[in-house]
Amino acid sequence: MEQPLVPNAPSPVGAWATAAGLGALAVVATWLANRVIVGSFADAPRPEDLLFEALPYVRGARWLTVVALVGGLGAFLWVTLRSSPSRIPAVGARIAVMYLIRALLIVLTPLAPAHGEGIFVFPQPQFGMFPSGHTALAAMLALLAPADRPWLRWFEWAMVGVMIAGLLLARGHYSIDIAGGLLLAYFVATVRTRGGSSRRGASPTLG
Repeated sequence: MEQPLVPNAPSPVGAWATAAGLGALAVVATWLANRVIVGSFADAPRPEDLLFEALPYVRGARWLTVVALVGGLGAFLWVTLRSSPSRIPAVGARIAVMYLIRALLIVLTPLAPAHGEGIFVFPQPQFGMFPSGHTALAAMLALLAPADRPWLRWFEWAMVGVMIAGLLLARGHYSIDIAGGLLLAYFVATVRTRGGSSRRGASPTLG
């Protein structure tokens, strides 16, 4: 049986309000975490990474992350808007919760950006490395894809692969950040909150 994000699913207006509120909190929390990192850990270390040593650096591979995000989000929204648009607030709320958790985690291990040539894709200051929000978002879309759309799930997981390749080849995130992003996505996408307990074996697909 499919489970809602919160007990006693709210009305459509309430669902959208919850998603918007959580999204706003995630933005503020990420901004505050960024200020802490930039202000207090400007000289954070840049650790060695085994996969960085094994793989070549490909500057242009950074655009694979944009392809993965646009492709993954676009396909997910297209299918969801056509089949069950009422799911979108719940999906958005889970993604916001994921970014809230990430905002709390990135200040625990403040490392220098993995890339060593200035900005990665967009002109922004350091937002922390662990866990990877890029990877977590891509994996969340794959985990929350409708069970009755297997082709979408395969496509979303392909986009996860493209994302990981882009991040590693262009030095967008350390390999441990990517592993952390996958674990964070799995936790948020599969945790159950009805009755305050988890249910094993249930599909992470939202209703």
